Amino acid sequence: MNQTGYRARLVSAFVSLGLATAVAGCTTYRIVRWREPGSANQDAIFPQRLVRRSGASFEFARSAVPRTDIDTIAVRDIDGRMRPFAHYAMARHLKAFVVIRNDTILYERYFDGYTDSTRSSSFSVAKAVTSILLGIALDRGEIRSLDDPITTYIPELARKPAFQGVTVRHLLEMKSGFAYTATNGHLWHDLTSSDARYFYTTDRHAALADQHRQDEPGTRWIYKDSDAQLLGWVLTNATGRSVAKQLEERVWRNIGAEFGASWNLDHRGSDGSENTAAGFNATARDFARLARLYLHHGESNGTQVVPAAWVDASTTLAPRPEPEVPVWWQMQHQHYWWIPMQNWPAERDFFADGAKGQRLYVDPRTNTIIVQLADDDAQDFPFRRITHYLAGEPYRYPRGIPGLLYQAAQRGASADSVRALFRQLTADQSKDPAGYFINEAGMIQVGNALLAEPAHVQAGVAVLELSSQRSPNSLLSRSALAHAYEHVGDTVRARTLRQRTAGEP
Repeated sequence: MNQTGYRARLVSAFVSLGLATAVAGCTTYRIVRWREPGSANQDAIFPQRLVRRSGASFEFARSAVPRTDIDTIAVRDIDGRMRPFAHYAMARHLKAFVVIRNDTILYERYFDGYTDSTRSSSFSVAKAVTSILLGIALDRGEIRSLDDPITTYIPELARKPAFQGVTVRHLLEMKSGFAYTATNGHLWHDLTSSDARYFYTTDRHAALADQHRQDEPGTRWIYKDSDAQLLGWVLTNATGRSVAKQLEERVWRNIGAEFGASWNLDHRGSDGSENTAAGFNATARDFARLARLYLHHGESNGTQVVPAAWVDASTTLAPRPEPEVPVWWQMQHQHYWWIPMQNWPAERDFFADGAKGQRLYVDPRTNTIIVQLADDDAQDFPFRRITHYLAGEPYRYPRGIPGLLYQAAQRGASADSVRALFRQLTADQSKDPAGYFINEAGMIQVGNALLAEPAHVQAGVAVLELSSQRSPNSLLSRSALAHAYEHVGDTVRARTLRQRTAGEP
C-alpha cells in the first residue's frame, strides 16, 4: 500500500473517531495510532511484564558446516510457483529462520536488523504458550476439569447471562459462542473489529466481561482472541499467579531459556492483564526451546515440564473431516496448536502459528524444529519441503483437486467431463493421499468462479454439486449450490435446498 495514502487514511480515521476517542480513551487511540503493529515494536505500544531466565541456558549444538544449501531448495510460493528458498525468504519478509535437527542448528539467518537477541512478538503463537500453562495447571489440580464452568474461576462473571454454561473446554476449543468480528482489510471495519478491540484494549477484563452470546456454547468453532484471553484470566485466578510468573517458574527456567521474555499488558501496574492470545515476545532460539519441549513430549533436560498426555492431545489429529483453515495442507486446531491434515499420519508434524508469519514448526518424524519470524501475513508452507530435503527424501507438493477441475473447465471440459475427472482424481487420491488434496472451501471457490464465467456456468454448477455430495451435511455447500441453481433458473431445486438449509420440512 502507498504509505502516503495509508497515513492520510489513518489521519482521516483519527479525526472521524475524535468523539469515540474521548469516550473510549486510550484503546481507540492505540487502534488508530498503530492499526497493524510490526513484530518487533511491541515495547513501544504496550507495557511489558517480564519473564526472567535463570541458571544456565540449554545450548543447541552447531553444525560444523552451516547448511547454506537450504537457500537453494525450491519451495512453493503463495502464487504456486517454485522459487529458491532464499528468494522466498525475501519475498515473504522473513525476519528470522532457524532450522534445528537433532538438537543441532543447521541453518540460522536473520534479516532487516534482527539478530539472535532480538525479542520479537509471536502474535497468536502466544495461544500455544497459554495452552502449555493450562496443561500444567490441570496437572497440578489448580484447574479441576476442562468441563468446569469458567465462572468457577471468574465468579464476577456469574451474574452475566452470556457466560452461563461456558466451560474451560469451550474456550480451549474456541466454541464459547461469543460474538466476534475479525479484521478483513477494510479500514473502518478493522478499526471497530473485535480483533482490534481485544488486541489494543486498556482494560482487558472489562472488555471481556462485556461480551454477548451469538451461539450456544460448544456448537460452532470461530477463531477469536477473546476466548484465549478469557483462558488467561481463568489461569491467573486459578493459580493465584500472573501468567508471566507461571511461565517463568514452570516453563522458562526449565527449558534453559537464553534470554528473558515478556508479555504485553493492557495497562501498567500489578493489575495489568497479559494478552494471552497474541502478546508473548521472545527470541528465535528461545522459541525453538519451547518447540523442543513439545518435540520431546513435554520433557526438557530430564524434567517433565508439561504432562505428556497433554502434549499428545494437543498434537494428534481429531477424527473430524474438515479442517478449520482450508489451505492446501489443511490446518486443524487442537489445544491452540495447528496440525496439518494433509497426508496425516504419514506426516505427524504440528506447529504454533501467529499473524504476519510467526511459526514454531515441529516434525517429530525427522526430529526437526523450525522457527520462523516474519512481518507478512502472506505465507506458504515450506517446512515439509525442507525437512524432507534434510532427511534425504523426495518431496512432491500435493496437487489441488479443485484447481485441476478449474483448469479442465477453462480448457473447455463439459459438466459431465468435470464430473468424470473428479471421480478419476478422487480415485487417484485414495491410492496416493500425499499427492492430492481437496477441501470444501476450495470446491466452493472454484464452483463460484466458474459460475461467474458465462462459458463455464454448467461446469460451475457441476463442481458445486460435487461439493455438496462430498459434504452432504454442510450448510455452506448447500447454500452455494442453491445460489447456483437460482443463477441458472432452476428455482425448484434452489427452493428445496433453501428449505433444507433453513431446517424447514
